[in-house]
Amino acid sequence: MTTRDLGQYRRDPVGFIDHFITRNEKGKPWRLNRHQRRVLVKAFHWDKDGRLCLRVFLWSEMKKSGKTFLAGCLVVWWAYVTGDTEIIVAANDLEQSVSRVFRTVTKLLEHNPELADSATVRAQEILLTNGTTITAIASDYKGAAGARHSLVVFDELWGYTLEAAQRLYEELTPPPTEENAWVLIVTTAGWSGESILLERLYKQGIAGERLDDELEVYRADELFMFWSHTPRQPWLTEKYYAEQARILRPATFARLHRNEWTTAESVFLTAQVWDSCVDPELRPLLPTEEFDLFGGVDAGIKGDNAAVTWVGRDGDRLFLAAHRIWRPSPSEPLDLEGTIEQHLRDMHDRYRVRAILCDPYQLHRSITTLKAVGLPVKEFPQTSANTTRMGQTLFDLFNNRNIRLYPSDELRQHGLAAVAVENVRGWRLAKEKASRKIDGIVALAMACCSALEHPRGAPYRFLGGDTEPDLRSADEIQRDAELAVEEAKRVGADEVRAAIQQAGVYWPSR
Repeated sequence: MTTRDLGQYRRDPVGFIDHFITRNEKGKPWRLNRHQRRVLVKAFHWDKDGRLCLRVFLWSEMKKSGKTFLAGCLVVWWAYVTGDTEIIVAANDLEQSVSRVFRTVTKLLEHNPELADSATVRAQEILLTNGTTITAIASDYKGAAGARHSLVVFDELWGYTLEAAQRLYEELTPPPTEENAWVLIVTTAGWSGESILLERLYKQGIAGERLDDELEVYRADELFMFWSHTPRQPWLTEKYYAEQARILRPATFARLHRNEWTTAESVFLTAQVWDSCVDPELRPLLPTEEFDLFGGVDAGIKGDNAAVTWVGRDGDRLFLAAHRIWRPSPSEPLDLEGTIEQHLRDMHDRYRVRAILCDPYQLHRSITTLKAVGLPVKEFPQTSANTTRMGQTLFDLFNNRNIRLYPSDELRQHGLAAVAVENVRGWRLAKEKASRKIDGIVALAMACCSALEHPRGAPYRFLGGDTEPDLRSADEIQRDAELAVEEAKRVGADEVRAAIQQAGVYWPSR
């Protein structure tokens, strides 16, 4: 590849892609779609002084429309026709370091030999023989200010909701020292009021001039925006969308597959989803040692309800084993010792309880007391990270029907009243936004989190009133147990249990 070969494509991304990128990231032959060609032709114009007429190129389509792949193609084009410059590819908040766009670029170079001959690919950097570098950075990268890039790429800008990510975008605005520097954004729609950075650009673009009756393309000063609500790729079939509509919440489906702005907050579990997990033949579990039980405790002293919910494992699925809900009032506050604490003691005596998660906000004294008498209680504060874990865990369990429920009108009411807020990590269970009581579903979410963090069938260590999964191998456990028993024989049969506990080995009875 020579400079002369590239010269004719300096202002022609479509021609460059047609000539040099004949195989996609999977190594298969491909061609630009008709609408992609038309949008690119409308986007890239230079004035009489050779100045690129756009500074920000925002390309937004629904999921699985090939946005990331197209971004990879444009990165390759700009890198090869623009020598001695830097291109930065920023990961979004969902990714830790290397973005999907950067990985796509490396695959395009790998499968198109005429390009690969001029490139050296490293883990987070690509060096071209024309002096240009392509660098991948994380969304929380601290050293972006002062870069000399002529192109920066942001993938899925809707996820740039954290302050560090928004600051990165601001620091990577096109520098005036680089000729024709620009920003490429490929994304789906975001959440109104949450994806503030993207929403501001969208409103600017939609207020501009529409350039085509068929294609949703707009120009507003130096912003060029393609914001499509139309599926145009052949693999986006009615069957695919029907399946997605079945497994996704309506608001999520609208955002991902219609490219529509939605609110992050929505009703969490629909009646249809809840009822699909109810087994009419299932009943609260009678006292037994057959199953491991995991508990979740959400306590209100005066205003809120208080709830304890228990789940067990049956094969690869969870099941609702038992629940209790108390309704205190300002005039009759909850007696923790006589209600929740006594209930947990009773369950521990009558069932094989493996772990109990408690929000320490109202239960710090109770947790300390119960731990002292050997109950496997663990603090589980309702932080943003934990409530997101709770919400996403329930969402996955219910939508994949991996939990069985016995019929319960009160727990169903709590479930249908639950509100969740979608964020970049998943669904956050938002107790503060619910207009009705949801303590039962909060406790259920905690119990499910507890069950899923304990491997099925794993032995447990008993550590000062707490239990945790034993990560030793089976051989190591057997060896330690034999040594503990031999030691116990030497010191007397009445000290067997003490010796075993000292070795850190605890096998629950069946």
